[in-house]
Amino acid sequence: MYENFIILRLINSLLRLLLVFIPLFLVTESIAGNDYATYKSTKNAVFQQSVIPDTIDNENISDTVVQEIDSINSNIVQPDTIINIPPKKNDIDNPVFYNALDSSFFDLVEQKAYLYGEAKVVYGDITLTAEYIMMDFGQNEVYAHGVTDTAGVVQGKPIFTQGEETFDADTIRYNFRSKKGLIKEVTTDMDGSYLHGGKTKKHPNDQVHLTDGKFTTCDLEHPHFYFKISKAIVIPDDKIVSGPAFLVIEDIPTPLGLPFGFFPNKKGSTSGVIMPEFGEEVNRGFFLRNGGYYWAINDYVDFRLTGDIYTKGSWAVRSRVNYKLRYKMNGYLDASYNVNKIGYEGLDNYSSNNLYRIVWRHTQDPKARPNSTFSADVNISSSAYDRYNAYSTTNFMQNNKQSSISYSKVWPNSPFSLTAALRQTQNSRDSSVNLTLPDVSFNMSRIYPFKRKNPVGGAKWYEIIGISYSALLTNQLNTKEDSILTSVWTDFNNGIKHTIPVNTSIKILKFFSLSPSFTYTERWYTKTLNKHWDTTENIAINDYQSGFSRAWDYNAGASLNTKLYGLAQFRKGPLYAIRHVLTPSVSFQYRPDFGTPNYGYYDEYDRIQYNTNTGQYDTVSYIYSIYEGAPYGSPTRGGAGSVSFNIANNLETKVRNRADTVTGNKKIKILESLNFSTNYNIMADSLNWSPVNMSGRTRIGKLELSFNSIFDPYAIAKDPYNDIYKRINKSEFSETGNLFRITSASLSTSFSLNPRSSKNKDENQTAMLYGYPDAYVDFDVPWNIRVSYNLRYDKPYDEKIITQTLQFSGELNLTAKWKIRMSSGWDFANNKITYTVIDVYRDLHCWEASLRLIPFGIHKSYTFQINVKSAILQDLKLSKRRSWYDNF
Repeated sequence: MYENFIILRLINSLLRLLLVFIPLFLVTESIAGNDYATYKSTKNAVFQQSVIPDTIDNENISDTVVQEIDSINSNIVQPDTIINIPPKKNDIDNPVFYNALDSSFFDLVEQKAYLYGEAKVVYGDITLTAEYIMMDFGQNEVYAHGVTDTAGVVQGKPIFTQGEETFDADTIRYNFRSKKGLIKEVTTDMDGSYLHGGKTKKHPNDQVHLTDGKFTTCDLEHPHFYFKISKAIVIPDDKIVSGPAFLVIEDIPTPLGLPFGFFPNKKGSTSGVIMPEFGEEVNRGFFLRNGGYYWAINDYVDFRLTGDIYTKGSWAVRSRVNYKLRYKMNGYLDASYNVNKIGYEGLDNYSSNNLYRIVWRHTQDPKARPNSTFSADVNISSSAYDRYNAYSTTNFMQNNKQSSISYSKVWPNSPFSLTAALRQTQNSRDSSVNLTLPDVSFNMSRIYPFKRKNPVGGAKWYEIIGISYSALLTNQLNTKEDSILTSVWTDFNNGIKHTIPVNTSIKILKFFSLSPSFTYTERWYTKTLNKHWDTTENIAINDYQSGFSRAWDYNAGASLNTKLYGLAQFRKGPLYAIRHVLTPSVSFQYRPDFGTPNYGYYDEYDRIQYNTNTGQYDTVSYIYSIYEGAPYGSPTRGGAGSVSFNIANNLETKVRNRADTVTGNKKIKILESLNFSTNYNIMADSLNWSPVNMSGRTRIGKLELSFNSIFDPYAIAKDPYNDIYKRINKSEFSETGNLFRITSASLSTSFSLNPRSSKNKDENQTAMLYGYPDAYVDFDVPWNIRVSYNLRYDKPYDEKIITQTLQFSGELNLTAKWKIRMSSGWDFANNKITYTVIDVYRDLHCWEASLRLIPFGIHKSYTFQINVKSAILQDLKLSKRRSWYDNF
């Protein structure tokens, strides 16, 4: 009875085993008898396996001995196969899919499968690839390693991937049931950093314990540098904690070591201490600079607080808040304050200054509020801030700073819109500040009030008459930087301006366009000017009287323009055609004389002046506007009935191009533009003609050329009361014989040479440079040369002023890893070289070396640095510098 029971149990076990492996025989070639013996002997000749331990907990795994091969016997190659193995109950909770490019062999007795050639096993979120994989279904384990070819190179090393984690190793052994793995010579990529482990054990909670490890940011299999780690624990998406660690560079141990190591391994931003930079300056002493704390508040906001401290008393503190809300807004707020003390207090060379800077950038996503936008671009600082703190050439050479905070709104399905802004303009040369608090503009786009709602036939002439409206409000303050807080309301200059333009356009004689217009303007002010002469001080005194005042004016005009085309074609020679486009226009503008006493916009006062011709003092009456200095000016005195003339020219040519088989012609612009303009005032009693303005632009190959000149037809003479030259009602031809007098002329030219256009700077890379945007290095362009030259001639009266500027810059890749860059210029007034910067850069794969040299000037200095490229180890660097503070 007992023997029958045993037999039934054996039969039942065999049936269950057959049910598990029948699908394998349906998709693979059966191997039995002599074929099996031949197959196994052949494979053993190729892969001589070592003994594999029976359990994953036994870490004593012998190294796999692999015979050198180039390929596997093609007579036993199986087709690429994916097999679904039904798991045993309570063993594994996901089906196992696997395939091999070369062949697969299944040992039913030992319940093992052997995969050869680009083998792959997929189990849930786990993927394992290798040149050789052995699967043990009895133990629910998988074992993989690479294969050494005849050249001694290991091919197809195992790659273990689970979720977003990837491990490269020499050998991998993993148990699907216990979720444990044993890995030798593993390499893990952790978002820019790499962890190498000699012997590694993966636990069910995804923690990794390893011994004989290396931590580095070098992506080579044999890294240029690393931190040697005796043992470590890797906690996914958190941190890496290690035992004693020391730095190794080019396999040479250094004395730089730590009793324990702590490396971040968390995706996204992580709070932590920012290590300071150590150094020395002659004037400010030893320092700790740019040290502080970074606080990752959440996914939308972070905060950085850094500071400097010097042994001679100087210090600085800086804070920066970055924020970004997707589809809503993004920006940052940067504030800094520093105290610079140079020399020793009590000595002649001692100086101290307190400097500040506030920068705010805010951008609203257009999708957040399609009908309204809010933006901020604020850059406020002490006048001398860039002089002492600018690291880039652009910031150091900048004299004017502009800031604005603006809001705009558009009302849908209506012509109305609103813009409001707070603005500031700051000049660092004279510390002047211009504030506009606020500047409001309300606009109505053009409407056609006479247009029929249900038109029949063509539009009538009165239906195309358009009317628009704009209202401007401003409140301005012009003061000095140190007087802003002491300013009062009476120091502000404010006003409101209303403008109503009415215009239309009519076609005349098919080729002419006539555009009549009428504009009404009204200005509202809260104060007026009253001038009188102080005989004691011999100066004009300005008295302002508060109260509402209104000034209005209007003007009417019309313009007529057309286009003329000239074309000349040539049948022979390289020149195919020349085309000349002439665009003449004539306009008339009428404006009454609003300077008459009945309007009350102008007044006069008497002043006593010395007459150099008679040698006596005369009483002279001066007329002034009671709105002098007002933000929107005053109605014009004297009236105008001016006729304006303008001629625009464009000249192009086509040449035959044998290389172009499609069109056969190549267009070349000889003159992109050449314009002449002037006007004649028929209502003026003298000086009716205005100066003639000529401007043009062209390109000759890579050379861009633009020019401008102003020709005055009237002569000049000296005023007997103040010895100042002024225009007189006599032609230049009658006085000197010249048709015109050149009062101004300018010439600008520039060219850029490179083998191909340079790409734009990567914003993500420049953003990581923390105030050194010029440190961005673009190796995509092997060389580049940029030269610009400007010449300006000014002689409005008797004195002549000639201004010249020359700027040049360039960069050259000496080799694939060496780059040199330079920017400089020439000062023609002082005959010396202007602000010059020389940069030398060396790419060291995972390291980089850079030298910045400013050879002369107030910023004379140098900085040499060798550092790790990766931001993860940005504090691993060696710097040597001479600060420009030592020049004071």
